[in-house]
Amino acid sequence: MRSRNARRALAVLVTALVAASGAACAPAPSSVRETRPALGTIVTVEAYGADERATRDAIDAAFGAIAEVEHALDAYSATSTIASFNARPYAVQELPDEAVEVLDEVERLGVGDAFSPTLLSVVRLYGFDSTPAVPSPDDLALAVAAAQRFSRPTSATATFGRLPVADPRLDPDGPLAPGFDFGGAAKGLALDRARDALRARGVRAAIVTAGSTTVTLGTKPDGTPWRIGVEHPRATGEVMAVAEWAGDGALSTSGDYQQFFERDGMRYHHVLDPRTGQPAHGLQSLTVAGRLSGLASDILSTALFVRGARGALAYARERSVSVWLIDASGRVATHDGAASSGVTIRSADTP
Repeated sequence: MRSRNARRALAVLVTALVAASGAACAPAPSSVRETRPALGTIVTVEAYGADERATRDAIDAAFGAIAEVEHALDAYSATSTIASFNARPYAVQELPDEAVEVLDEVERLGVGDAFSPTLLSVVRLYGFDSTPAVPSPDDLALAVAAAQRFSRPTSATATFGRLPVADPRLDPDGPLAPGFDFGGAAKGLALDRARDALRARGVRAAIVTAGSTTVTLGTKPDGTPWRIGVEHPRATGEVMAVAEWAGDGALSTSGDYQQFFERDGMRYHHVLDPRTGQPAHGLQSLTVAGRLSGLASDILSTALFVRGARGALAYARERSVSVWLIDASGRVATHDGAASSGVTIRSADTP
């Protein structure tokens, strides 16, 4: 979502094949492709339509929908709605609708133990995109404790309770003041809104990708499936797996290679365990795909990465989603969701 904490644009490599033919009595829908900077990365929208002008207008509307989510949830923009909330974290305040949607989805998915959008001060301690640093144990413990004081008096309001300590670092303008960082979910939500905008304007087939997250709309005019490549976490640009499906779907990848630094042989990356504030270890990369919203896939890729291989695969079996993961030793494990979903992830070497 932001340039200061952006995932690499190559985290997911997308292949969207242009329709080769159409009905003899009508012109074949052709694709229109637009790539623009947004969400702290590069966003590409490829939409199919018989009228190029109308398709381009729909794509403009899709990027407008993405911008609206950024304006609501970008904690690193001084003019965003959530930045205004973060300026007074100890007051009960109304949340933007987008924040309510994210919080409700975390609850619905049942992953609140492994995904938290309240880690703003914790993320800042690591300085991933400024001056990388390993937080002191005291700072980290205090920031995590403050983040865990989050509550929702009503479904549309939130606040952070004060810790029973007098510490200026926890003041609203202090470095450890709690606040929201929706960077692990806003991308998926923004792509959902983009897809909705395309659909509302008559687009029946499209693919929207923003680095580590991709959503699709409908089926390509030539009937071939959408194909999304997943980058190898230790070989930039090398595709290690390919996901395929037709129709609406979503895919997201989280990894320890998208934003990290190393100190004394330890890799510090941006996928943080909300229980400790420390980078989650055990996996290099995890991809989730299915008949999901972009929001759900974005949240799940982070949460299941935090839960590790065993927890991720157990969740995938229970919820019928497809998962492809590679552990810290380079071993691959997979689970395909329900056969009826038609969503698969296979090794790129599979014929």
